[in-house]
Amino acid sequence: MAAIPSIILVFDVSALSAASCSEWREFARVGSCYLPQVVYEEMKMMFDRSPDPDLERIAKDFHRFYASSNWIVTQADAHHAALKMGSGQSLTRRARVSLAVGRSAYALSQSFQSSLVVLVTKDRSLLQRLYEIPEVNLCGITGEALLQWSRSGSRPIAVIQKIQQFRTAHGMALHGRTVKTSPSERCAIAAINAPKPAQPTLTNQITMPEWLPDAASMLMALVGLAIAGYLIQYMVQLLHQKYPPPAAPVAPTSFHSVPTNLASSG
Repeated sequence: MAAIPSIILVFDVSALSAASCSEWREFARVGSCYLPQVVYEEMKMMFDRSPDPDLERIAKDFHRFYASSNWIVTQADAHHAALKMGSGQSLTRRARVSLAVGRSAYALSQSFQSSLVVLVTKDRSLLQRLYEIPEVNLCGITGEALLQWSRSGSRPIAVIQKIQQFRTAHGMALHGRTVKTSPSERCAIAAINAPKPAQPTLTNQITMPEWLPDAASMLMALVGLAIAGYLIQYMVQLLHQKYPPPAAPVAPTSFHSVPTNLASSG
């Protein structure tokens, strides 16, 4: 079994409608391209009677492209709990098609267990449902991620993670094998496998005496009192300078009357 599994791309209507004819050709660089039967019928219906002229043009372009391509229409279908509608829940046509596409991708992952099946869609709800399926050879990405992959060769993070799970599940230690990865993929793999920082142990912690917090609190209180006393004294001095106390009153001088006998004798 190869160190890197072969890629099977499964497309839904949203991914096809958001791409151009030249981009459809670029997708084939990544792997084999599959169309669920329900997607092919939806594209044909848009070709026949779409009220949207843009969608009608895309459908016509796709049918011309499909006639000369190596894309495959598949009727594969398999059920999974993550791809079921809730009991008593009424779904729109678009939601029913989305679930059918998910079941088709799941069925292909069961039929081609040596390949990685990648569903391409803009439907975030469908991507979340695929994430809940614990299969090592099934994942989902957006059309933008696939376009970047086909042009740069850098695999999306979801694909890198699944390839690692695929290797682990099949016991694929890469001893003696060379697998080409781009710098961005190596950074992504390093981020995924980065070890978590070790938690500090109690033996490495420095314990302090029990009395130290109380002494520190008392010292802080004394410092606070000293500062408060200094401020009070400073304010008192400032007030005395600005408002000096009034001068003490001078006692009046008393004049005693001269005795008359002394005055007459003079």
